[in-house]
Amino acid sequence: MEHRYTAGPRETGQRLDSLLCQKMPALSRKQIKSLLDAGCVLVNGRRVVIAGWELEQDDEVSVKIPPNFERRTSEGDAGAQSTQPSHRRPEHPRSSAHHGKRVVVSASIDRYLERRRGERARPRRESGKGQQAEAPLRLKIYYEDRDIIVVEKPGGMLSVPREGGDDKGTLLGHVRAYLRRRYPKAKHSFVGPLHRLDAETSGIMIFALSKAGQQLTQQFKNHSIQRSYEALVIGAVEKENGVIDRALEKGEFGGGKKVRESEGEEGKRAVTEYRVKERYKDASLLDVSVRTGRTHQIRVHLAGEGHPILGDALYAENEKAGHEAVMDEVDKHMGFRRHALHAASIGFRHPTNGKKMHFRSHLPEDMKDLVDALRTG
Repeated sequence: MEHRYTAGPRETGQRLDSLLCQKMPALSRKQIKSLLDAGCVLVNGRRVVIAGWELEQDDEVSVKIPPNFERRTSEGDAGAQSTQPSHRRPEHPRSSAHHGKRVVVSASIDRYLERRRGERARPRRESGKGQQAEAPLRLKIYYEDRDIIVVEKPGGMLSVPREGGDDKGTLLGHVRAYLRRRYPKAKHSFVGPLHRLDAETSGIMIFALSKAGQQLTQQFKNHSIQRSYEALVIGAVEKENGVIDRALEKGEFGGGKKVRESEGEEGKRAVTEYRVKERYKDASLLDVSVRTGRTHQIRVHLAGEGHPILGDALYAENEKAGHEAVMDEVDKHMGFRRHALHAASIGFRHPTNGKKMHFRSHLPEDMKDLVDALRTG
């Protein structure tokens, strides 16, 4: 049996698996994934195994359903339930691959990533002298008023300048430049950082634009800010969810480490919660939230659990061999060289009117590509 669909304007940019779930409601999401893994889904006549493949308008999608497919997958689910513990996902069995196995990326992901790289490598506009002019950062703004601005920080960019440095190339500098362009008659634009993200971490940040806006600092101090992250970690995390409650202390601990877990009086309480979203052969995708906001908290806590963040060269030493093997394979195909941590959402009360506010950021392109590579590994 074959089903055919044509992506319309509303489906542009939609994930392939989401479209199939909408068009084929009789099938479960797991059955859709089985069809993708089996090579039964074609886009414009080419087999696609990537669930997150982004559709374009007029794409022709065809799905070939093998005979007795629904009955076979249902029986398979029943059998898996009788032999697997309820807290485990049969399609992603636990693996010790983070101790040395490598992520295997299929030929289809190679073609997909090559297309993505080509789309992003657009030529810069040339200046009048025939030289290439560097394009300014296109700042992604979620919210702005006279007191605060909520923006997206790309991975690999400093939040604020290092001590003694200027703000050039930092997110703070880009926000200031944006305000100068938008309000050219203003004598100066006040921008105050309220918190920080590590240079390699991507995601949502808030800056104060007034003294009133700086009052939001108090919500960070009393930990009433709601923050969640998405993290890719080495190894298949066994538990579906968990809470890590271990104190952290700051200092110089060698190898560039500035934070470590502590049982002494020097440590401050740190609480991290996590939930497994997806498991892969060599890694897991986690939803992570923090009740406290300590420096490097997520990175140190997850490394302490034996599941360091993928790409974290600083806190992954206990899993060094497996970590380097996985990252070498990923880097060979994708050029991904940062830790895979994304500040996905933030919730707070407006510092002046008390209104509840919540903002969410989707995974950036490099982490989307990494997730797709792991799904097909």
